[in-house]
Amino acid sequence: MLKGFTRRYPPLEMLSAEEMESIHRGALYTLEKTGMRIEHAGAQKLLGDAGCSIDAEAGRVRFPTALVEECLRSAPTHFRIRARDPEQDVMVGGDTFYFMQGMGMKYVDLETWELRPATADEHRDAMIVADALPNTHLAEAWEIYTDRVDIPPVMAMLENLASGIRYSSKAQVAGNIQDSEIYAIQMAQAVGIDLFPEIEHASPLTIGVGGVDAAFRYMDAKMPMCPALGVAMGAQGPATIAGSLVLQTAETMGWAVLTQLYSPGAPIAIHHGAGGMDMRTGIDIWGGPATSVSTAMLNQILRRYGIPSWSNAGFASDSKTIDFQAGFEKSTGALMAALSGGQLQLFQGGSSTELLYSPALSVMDDDVAGWIGRVLQGARIDDETMAVDVINDVGPIPGQFLSQAHTREWWNKEDYFLTSTDHQPYSEWVTTGKQEMLDHARDQVEEILATHTPMPLTADQESGIEDALEDARSRYRGDGAITDEEWSRYMRVLDR
Repeated sequence: MLKGFTRRYPPLEMLSAEEMESIHRGALYTLEKTGMRIEHAGAQKLLGDAGCSIDAEAGRVRFPTALVEECLRSAPTHFRIRARDPEQDVMVGGDTFYFMQGMGMKYVDLETWELRPATADEHRDAMIVADALPNTHLAEAWEIYTDRVDIPPVMAMLENLASGIRYSSKAQVAGNIQDSEIYAIQMAQAVGIDLFPEIEHASPLTIGVGGVDAAFRYMDAKMPMCPALGVAMGAQGPATIAGSLVLQTAETMGWAVLTQLYSPGAPIAIHHGAGGMDMRTGIDIWGGPATSVSTAMLNQILRRYGIPSWSNAGFASDSKTIDFQAGFEKSTGALMAALSGGQLQLFQGGSSTELLYSPALSVMDDDVAGWIGRVLQGARIDDETMAVDVINDVGPIPGQFLSQAHTREWWNKEDYFLTSTDHQPYSEWVTTGKQEMLDHARDQVEEILATHTPMPLTADQESGIEDALEDARSRYRGDGAITDEEWSRYMRVLDR
């Protein structure tokens, strides 16, 4: 099992106990007075049988406080996600922090910064790089390069998942689009892994039929799940951070009730991110401080409930290139999520408001992840590390520590040495070509692709993946979700 990064000191807390209680009570009141719209007859019956008030015509469910608090207590604080390689399993919860490969719809040309659909080879290469990176703990194949060359949109994420399973032995993420979870689960069961699915949710206070169906199917398969609560403050939620916290807390409570009634003890995490909107343009602000503050505060609330969190702060920048803006918006958000007690962070490789993905950015982000992980570990304080005897032996100048055995033992343990950054003297940097960080990262991508071989699938595992894809193709072709023109192009891709 992967260790991830363990935070060895108390988490950052931005809310007082009184403020936490106010948000908690505000969310309970919202669920009891206003409730949630749940567009699923089976879920309404389940909730009604448990004591919720049901307005079937409006699809409105109102939750009694006692039921909500009972279900919050029922949700597990930890759960395991099985990977193809058992050494790559992750145990989610507590003080352990894991980084996940990020999202990005399109392939980006690093010379022109133009975006285009990705090929199968480009998705494969991205997954091989993710498999090799030491601080990428979950390899998120599902939502990188969702715009694929000649792949019908309804099949793109399933083809991505198949590529991810083939070219990485790490834990995988999935989701639900037009019942695609049926075939995602089929693939996972064929190779003996879990999926960590991002489940559709619509703010404010709405769960659609597809989200409920997917949640039930993943729970039937004994897999963890993660509802995605995304709030643009002033649009899908109140314009204030406090209001967005009440809304997302109420939505968390609704999901806790639904999952724990359907399958008591079902593992659940919450994927969350609330940020500001520029009301002058209607554009979401992805890298602003409000996102980091709201993330830290909701992490604190989720820790109160013992529900793990998947944070969005820092997973993508507003920048259209890989530049200083992308670096600081992504890094500061991820650091805030880590310091405030989150457990999972969407991060490596995605940017430009989720439009681009780049393996070179993934390499650089992986370095940032290692840096953040080192910060979480703090410093060991004991007789050996305090080095009192060494200090006294060396004494004042001309004493020095270079020749000390203690230095030889510890010099490379106390820091984190990034691989894609430049630490050369200026004169050497000039004579070696004035390479920038992106140049170093591109070189590392080439080296990984030339040397790294992911764990191969067995013949039976490969057959099981292909059977699931064939079942999905047949279903979507039969119900008209794939047009004749799309099918013709798709078949040419598969024949290559």
